[in-house]
Amino acid sequence: MRRLGPIAQTALVFALLLAAYLSLGLAAYIVPDWRVREHVHKTLYIGDLLSDYPKAIVFEDLNIQDSYTLDNFTDALIVNQALMLRSSGLQGIMLLPRYQLANENQSANLAALLSIPPDEGGHTPHITEVRNEQGGRAVYYGRYWHGSTFVTRLLLTVMTFIDIRLLLYVLSSLLLLWCCAALWKHVGRSVALVVPFSLLMVNVFVLQFSMQFAPVLLIALVAMLWMVYHREMTAQQCGLLFFIVGSLTTFFDLITVPSLTLGLPLVVWVAIQRQQDWRKGLWMVVSLALWWLVGYVLTWLAKWGLASLLTDKNIFVDAYGEASRWNRNSGSYIFEAMGTCLARLRWIYIVIPAVVLLVLAILRPRKGAWSVAMQYTVVLLVPFVYYCLMARPAWYHSWFNYRALVTAVAALLMGLTTMVDWDRYYMLWKEKRNAKRS
Repeated sequence: MRRLGPIAQTALVFALLLAAYLSLGLAAYIVPDWRVREHVHKTLYIGDLLSDYPKAIVFEDLNIQDSYTLDNFTDALIVNQALMLRSSGLQGIMLLPRYQLANENQSANLAALLSIPPDEGGHTPHITEVRNEQGGRAVYYGRYWHGSTFVTRLLLTVMTFIDIRLLLYVLSSLLLLWCCAALWKHVGRSVALVVPFSLLMVNVFVLQFSMQFAPVLLIALVAMLWMVYHREMTAQQCGLLFFIVGSLTTFFDLITVPSLTLGLPLVVWVAIQRQQDWRKGLWMVVSLALWWLVGYVLTWLAKWGLASLLTDKNIFVDAYGEASRWNRNSGSYIFEAMGTCLARLRWIYIVIPAVVLLVLAILRPRKGAWSVAMQYTVVLLVPFVYYCLMARPAWYHSWFNYRALVTAVAALLMGLTTMVDWDRYYMLWKEKRNAKRS
C-alpha cells in the first residue's frame, strides 16, 4: 500500500471497509434465529427494555428525557431488527426491517414479534407472513448501515441484552483506563486528566450501557489509542486514519453524537503534535476534519447506492425525504439547539477549573503557547459546526446530542492548560520547599 498514491490508497481502504461491512451483515444473517429469540425472550422476562426512556441513577427531570436518560427505545429497536433480519431474505441486510405496532412502545413491539410462531426452521417468518391480531406491520430502515444491529444479533446468539450491556460497560471502561494510562505515559499528564474529566461532564456512564450510544465512544477511544502508539504517523497516514474513523462512525452510529469520534481524536492529535507553526497546525486540524467528513459522507452514499441497487427500494428518495423533513426551517433552530445543549452541562464543574487555569496562565504564561492554543480553539468549534449542520435534530434530541460538547470542554481545558508555564510553577514550588528545609 505504501507504493500507492493517496487517492488509490484511500479507494482501496474504502473498498475493504465496505467488504467488511457487508461480510459482518452476512455473518449476522447466517446465525440461527432460534438462539436470538431465546435470549431476547429472556431479556424481556427479566424486565430489561420494558421502559423506552428509563433514568440512569439520577432523576434530573422525571417527565422528559434528560441527560441521565437511557435510550431503551432505540436499543429495543436494534434488538427488533436483529430478530427480523432474516424475514426479508438477503435484502434484510440492506433494508433492516423491524416489527411495529400502532401506538406501542418498543418493548410491546418485541413482545408481539416473539408471539408470532417461528417457521419450521426456527426462524422468524417471511416479511409477508409477519402479522398478528394486533395489526403489526414491517417497517424498513434502509438509510443506515446499522452495524450495531449486526453486532447485537451475533451477540444475542450467546447472551441476553443485559449481558451485552455489561460487556459494553466492561469493554469501554477498560479502553478508557488504557487510554488514560497511555496518554499519561506517552503524551502528557494534562491530556490524560482532561479527557476522562470531559467525558464525566457528559455522563459517560450512560453511553457505556447502551448499544445506541456506545459505538461512538468505543471508536473514539480506539482511535486515540492508535494515535498514541503511532505518534510518528505521516500526515497522509493521519488523514487515512480519520477517514477510517469517519467511515466506521457512519457504519455503527445512528446519528447520536457522531462528532465525538472526530473531536476527541483531534484533541489528542494536537496534544501529541504540539505544532509551533500555527499555519501548519491549523491546516492539519482542518484537513483531518475534512478526511473524517469524506469517510463519513462516502459511507452514507455507499449504503444508499448499494441498498438501491440490491433491493427494490429507492433509498436515495427515502433519505432525501427524511433529510428534508428534519432540516425544514433548520436555520431557525441553530441558536436554540446550541442553547438547549449548553444548558445541559453542569457548568460549575467546568468553570471552576477553567478559571483556575486562566489565572495560572495570566500569572505564569508559557512563551509561544498561543499557536497550540489556537489549534485547540479550532477543535473547540467542532460541536458547534455540528449543531449548525444538524440544528433541528440536535435541538429535538438535545438530551443526547449535548454530549458533542465533550470536545468543546476538552479543547477549552487543554487550551488553557497549554498556556500555563508549569515548569516555572514547579521551580517556584521547589524553591519554597528548599527554603523551608533550610
